Amino acid sequence: MATATFEYKVRDKSGQLKTGKLEAETQAQVAMKLKGMGYAPLSITQANAGMSKEITLPGFGKKKVKLKDLAVFSRQFATMINSGLSLLRALSILCDQTENKELARVLAEVRNDIETGSSLSVSMAKHVEVFPPLMVNMCKAGEVGGFLDSVLLQVAS
Repeated sequence: MATATFEYKVRDKSGQLKTGKLEAETQAQVAMKLKGMGYAPLSITQANAGMSKEITLPGFGKKKVKLKDLAVFSRQFATMINSGLSLLRALSILCDQTENKELARVLAEVRNDIETGSSLSVSMAKHVEVFPPLMVNMCKAGEVGGFLDSVLLQVAS
């Protein structure tokens, strides 16, 4: 069976309404994934395949993530990891708390990639418009060496 894109509305553990899209073969699989992520599904509908294609022109509609926002993110992320939070939990918190909507959107995508089995550096590398290659490679070294929090603090400086 071919996979389809499903749009969903859920409530998280704190009761906040969230929306998003997931690819799966059936609505039941989407519901299971969402429950596994700790969400309470409210509605799951198959996205209209003909109308779901986004058209973007390079340089238009993309809001830039400022270096200051990236430094603040790196410092907060390092602190959370150092205190024992998982990558997913730390990214969820930062995604909810960051004021830069573009950074929040990208962090949500990075979190979703990690949930599906990607490493942090691979997920970050997909967003070259936000994460510079040096930062991605430093994070990769930190992941491999077990000192990601130290690397993130260096990036923040």
